[in-house]
Amino acid sequence: MNLSLTLLKEKLAALVKDDNIGVSGSLLHLPHPVFYAGGACLASHILYITMAEKLPSDLTFMPGSALISIGDPPPSYYNDALDLLVITDATDIFELSNAIHEIYDIYVTWDLKLQRCIREKNSLQYLADISEPIFGNGMFIMNGDFYMIAHSAMHALYDSPNLHLDASGRIPIEQVNLFKNDAVYKKIKNEKNVFIYPSEVLPFRTLCKNIFLNDTFLFRIIVPETVKPFNDSDSQILDYLSRQLVQDPDYLVTFHRTKNSQLATLLQNIMIGNAYNQTAFEKELKQMGWSQTNRYCVVHIKPSSQDIYHTTATYFCNVIMQDFRQTFAFSHNQSILVIINLDHLDGSRDEYFKKFNRLVKEGNFRVGYSNYAVGLSQLKEYFLEAEIALEIGTRNDPTKAIHKFCDAVLPYMLDQITTELPGQLLISPILMRLQDYDQKNHTDYVKTLRIFLGNNLNAVQTAKDLFIHRATIVYRLERIKEIGQTDLKNKNDLLHLDLSFELIQLAAN
Repeated sequence: MNLSLTLLKEKLAALVKDDNIGVSGSLLHLPHPVFYAGGACLASHILYITMAEKLPSDLTFMPGSALISIGDPPPSYYNDALDLLVITDATDIFELSNAIHEIYDIYVTWDLKLQRCIREKNSLQYLADISEPIFGNGMFIMNGDFYMIAHSAMHALYDSPNLHLDASGRIPIEQVNLFKNDAVYKKIKNEKNVFIYPSEVLPFRTLCKNIFLNDTFLFRIIVPETVKPFNDSDSQILDYLSRQLVQDPDYLVTFHRTKNSQLATLLQNIMIGNAYNQTAFEKELKQMGWSQTNRYCVVHIKPSSQDIYHTTATYFCNVIMQDFRQTFAFSHNQSILVIINLDHLDGSRDEYFKKFNRLVKEGNFRVGYSNYAVGLSQLKEYFLEAEIALEIGTRNDPTKAIHKFCDAVLPYMLDQITTELPGQLLISPILMRLQDYDQKNHTDYVKTLRIFLGNNLNAVQTAKDLFIHRATIVYRLERIKEIGQTDLKNKNDLLHLDLSFELIQLAAN
């Protein structure tokens, strides 16, 4: 493995007296060093070691050449063509050579392990373990679902409360919510180069490299700055590591996120009305301990725009299934769909849904609940109920995060009856006659009727609400009956009038 003069400078810091390192000095392009044995020119991409007194003043340098000199070389050596490292005069050249070769040996040994890891398709945990000594700060590997799928042994040194991982490697929800709302994190999501993530969100800086397979994000290699400060060469080595990984797509493909489970696939087919294997579906339910006699509720969760950008749906599906027993969650069309078995909850339903709704609000989600139902024979309709609850509830009150189908039924019905004809053409003829009379005579019979119906035909309460005498309300109701040509007793007429007022309100909104 080739190293850079910058890296050697860091490792030999106690011996370094001076340096003149250019752009090429940060490149991993130098093989094991050789002793300068005379000659008029230093070759490109070769690292030479020598005593300063052996250097001629008229030596020439090819681009990318490098020299480690014990003692000060002639002034002409300080130029852009040569990367120069000056070692203290008292250093023994053979001890220096041995020290440099020991540095190379460390990196060559690591590189051999790295190549074997890739060739033999070893785990990312093994990759993190062999790389920890190279960086000296430990290593995390995080997949696109915000799970730490590997971390080195030094992990325990920086297991701070806000980064405490559970047994599966899941990052806490609070931390994920911070990530997805952080402007800096949004910028680095698709970064192709090595980058440093600042310490505003995490308690320390992190050196990171995103790994992609055919432009699909697989995982992020993370080196936290917790044991020692970063060196310039850390970026070079992390970049080298990533280049070795991406050169072998067969290795990377083994870490591609798995597809949905069989049950998720079956549920998606049920949702969109495709044919599905009923026997396989019943088998999946049985394995979960669910039956067609249990009561269920379906939940439709709409993630925030930040969640869609950061593709956190799978993460929160896993969170829901781990933190809320007797649920099954899966992602579909940038939404999260959840089935809850209401008969197998650990505690009360109220406590269960309080906790669930707290997750919804903390995640800045919007959610729609279906009605409770026995069995899953009409599962497609339950999914639709939850979707309708979310759609209509959000439209009618965008400030609310939680919506129930039972509250959306009437607005949904009104939507459906106006799909072919506008609402004004469906208004009761009784109400139309009263509207026409009010307009011509400047009366308020429509308002009186609306409040009367809203008070369940209670004339006394209607008089109070209108601040009029009881005799006045009796007179008005008689006039309404006369003008509207109704006795206000026919249940179909009353239902039509109620719906008419709802249609008017819908049009006004």
